Amino acid sequence: MKKIGKSSHIGDSGVALIHQMINSMGFVWHERAGTLDAGIDGEIELRDPSTGEVTNRLILVQSKASERPFPGESERGFHYLCKQEDVDYWMSADNPVLLVCSHPQSGEAWWMHIQSWFADPGHRASGRIDFDKYTQRFGQDAAYRLLSLADPHGRAHVPVAERGEEVLTTNLLRLTVPNLIYGAPTSYTDPRDVVVRQRESGDPNVRHDFILRGGRIYSWLPPEATALRHVINGPTDAVGSDEWSSDPLRQRWLVQLLNYALQRDVDSDCGWHRGRKIVYFRATPDLKPRHIRGASGRQRLVFHPKFKKRAPDQVSYCKHAALEWQFLFIDGDWYCSLTPTFHYTRDGYRDSLYLSEYLTGIKRLDRNPAVHGQTQMWATYLHGEDGVLDPRNTILDYGNLVTLTADRTIDDAAWLDDPRKTDADGVDASQNAPEAENAIDSELALFEVEL
Repeated sequence: MKKIGKSSHIGDSGVALIHQMINSMGFVWHERAGTLDAGIDGEIELRDPSTGEVTNRLILVQSKASERPFPGESERGFHYLCKQEDVDYWMSADNPVLLVCSHPQSGEAWWMHIQSWFADPGHRASGRIDFDKYTQRFGQDAAYRLLSLADPHGRAHVPVAERGEEVLTTNLLRLTVPNLIYGAPTSYTDPRDVVVRQRESGDPNVRHDFILRGGRIYSWLPPEATALRHVINGPTDAVGSDEWSSDPLRQRWLVQLLNYALQRDVDSDCGWHRGRKIVYFRATPDLKPRHIRGASGRQRLVFHPKFKKRAPDQVSYCKHAALEWQFLFIDGDWYCSLTPTFHYTRDGYRDSLYLSEYLTGIKRLDRNPAVHGQTQMWATYLHGEDGVLDPRNTILDYGNLVTLTADRTIDDAAWLDDPRKTDADGVDASQNAPEAENAIDSELALFEVEL
């Protein structure tokens, strides 16, 4: 009576598992069943998920399946020893070759790109492959990496831009800088001493937007009109900001003054985080959510407390809309480059213990529409739309975001219908921090609320 051995059955199960996973990626699996082969069990043919077209790009696959643990297997990884003749055969292939090790009974598999691993002479001499279970899991999340492996230039799977006008909005905010910078002699050399002296004077108009250089103090307003008059010891003069813009050394001084100016311009609503170098919307006194009205007439959520599910009267953390920025001098004009971000606190004031985890999670989830909306919100807030936001006296005059017109356009739908839209690591961001209680979800994105 003919029999099929257990090892052959396990091997067949491993190939079947690969077939199933390749289908879930949207690609095509060609098994070399019934044919003689010297170390290749099948081929992956790439298929463009957005059009269904096959691309004539192939990846060769060798399957190694086992019901028992692989050598050195732990929760973190394992290793596999390859025969030297197999390695030589795989390395001679014109197409990429994958070794896929699997446990068919648990539906788990891991992969390694042979040519990249054995390009290292030490690896090739040993014939040993080390697998990391977290980064080399074979499944739907590996689709983008396989596309990049077989088609590194994106010729077969990236939609081509078509001719047609498309308006692109940059994150560069036009800026008008005051014409004059005021300077006066001073004996002070430490900015902290200047602030202390102003406070001791009892003058309510204390200024932080100044710099000390070469025995002089520079600011946007005449020192005599502010509490800085208590730290100067000579007459005030003025210099044109355009002169500083054209001088490399003084341009750096000017950027520092611009940074102080922006901090002061938003000080009525926003706090300054010295460690992260950001401004962020402060908590409301009663820890209620805060919205501001954007130019579109919609409300933007800029402060949001999150309460614990098991203790609804206790704050789990607070989320604040925040901003990083950089001043740039381009072709004779000043711009402010806006980079929206978020800040997380325990109680509206103290940094959250899981600040880095929350930031990592929200960055994984944010896509272009969310970032675009946040950038527009900050631009509108700084610009101070008439009839939309409460008027603020600002040092700088903020314009609108710079737009560019391109003669090529991208079909966004074609780009979105792609396995790459899943998290590259296959990790649920809400699990990144202890007690996060699904903190990083769409509920907490900086969103619009219809009136």
